[in-house]
Amino acid sequence: MGVDDRHRGPFSGPTGWIEEIGFAAVALASCLALYMKILLGRARLDMPAFSASLRQAGISILPAITLVSVSLGLILGHQIEAVLAQIDLPGLVLLTLTYATVMELVPILVGILVAGRAGVALAVRQATLTVTGEMDGLLASGIHPVQFTAGPVLLAMLLMSFAFVVWSTVITFVAAGAWLWGMAGISPALLFESLSRALSVGALVEALVKPLLFALLIALIATVNGTGAGRNPEGISRAATRTMIGAVSAILVTDLLYILSLRV
Repeated sequence: MGVDDRHRGPFSGPTGWIEEIGFAAVALASCLALYMKILLGRARLDMPAFSASLRQAGISILPAITLVSVSLGLILGHQIEAVLAQIDLPGLVLLTLTYATVMELVPILVGILVAGRAGVALAVRQATLTVTGEMDGLLASGIHPVQFTAGPVLLAMLLMSFAFVVWSTVITFVAAGAWLWGMAGISPALLFESLSRALSVGALVEALVKPLLFALLIALIATVNGTGAGRNPEGISRAATRTMIGAVSAILVTDLLYILSLRV
């Protein structure tokens, strides 16, 4: 076996993409099995790892989430003001842009930020364990590597993604309302009235479910790339890069497929 063969990852053959999909399914099933055991009292959640994942997927990116939300709200307010200067349909404009912001922009931005912080961190951790041979040590100790590394992180990402979408939506519309009130003379009541008109209960549930789906995709992509890093130390940086690119692509493609499914 040559040096190149030793450093190749487990998903590098012609059928590597099929193996990646299969491994992602196995990883998801493993995490779900862990959660079921916890609910049944047959296993315990690794609280130190879960707490660290919450900090990593939550508190550490809260300033960035807030800054992005404020910026998005101000940009939204500026764009609405510019459109309203040309036409006299404030209700229609607010209705349209409110729906687009809640249903598309906020979930996608939250997903990208979670991917850049928690997703990449998970991939780097798993790649490091793979490169250093610690994954083999976990197996030898009878510890399921995927449940040990991905289980707490996936749960933390799901919880924080849900919380971030709620937080980002509130901050975005507070900032947009402040801009429109101060610059265009539009009362915040009109903005929030358009919000209630734009979003049905089903649409609101969809807006909250989307980031959960994105978080699930991010965790699975990070797990596949981290596990497939191989023995070459360069695999760590490769896993981080592939996770970020793959997660962003998956978020955008998934959102596009959902939009197209509504037109069928």
